Amino acid sequence: MLATTTKVLVRNARDQDIPAVAEIDTEAFAATGTMETPETFQLRLRTFPDGFLILIAENEIAAYGCSEKWLTEREPGLNENPATTHHIDGKILCITAMAVKSNFRGRGYGLLMLDKLIEMARRENCSQIIAETTHAQGLFLKRGFKKTQTRTEREVLVDVMSLTQELHGKK
Repeated sequence: MLATTTKVLVRNARDQDIPAVAEIDTEAFAATGTMETPETFQLRLRTFPDGFLILIAENEIAAYGCSEKWLTEREPGLNENPATTHHIDGKILCITAMAVKSNFRGRGYGLLMLDKLIEMARRENCSQIIAETTHAQGLFLKRGFKKTQTRTEREVLVDVMSLTQELHGKK
C-alpha cells in the first residue's frame, strides 16, 4: 500500500530519464532475458511521449510504464521499433513495458503506474489494453485484466493479459 508520508509524482518521461528506465528494466528482466535496450525506450519516447510515464519517489525514478497504440491486436515483440508498430488512431493500447525498481516494490507503485496507464488509455479513447507479463499476473488481475493466452518469448513463458471493457466512458 502507498505510504501517506511519501510524496509520489507520476509524469511523462523525458530524454534524461532513459538511462534510469533502462537500469530498472535490466534489473527487472535480465534474469529472464526479456530486458530491452535504451535505444528502444528512446524510440518509444519519441514515437508516443504521452504513453511513456515515470514514477518518482524519494527523489528518484522508482517505476516506469510505456505503451503504444495499435490498430489490430497482435503479439508484441521485444525491442520492436514503435515507429512501425504505433498508430496514432489505434484503439488498442499495448503496455510494452512496465517495472518497479526492486527497493520500491511492495508499496503499491506498480498498481499506481498501471492505473495511470489505464487513465491514459481512456483519454486516448482506447477500448482495449493488452500487456504481457512473466510474473506480475496478479497486478493485472486486480484491475480487471483477464489472461487470454500463454506463449513463449525467448524460451520464457509469458502470459498475455487483456482488459476489453469500454474504457473511454468510465472514470
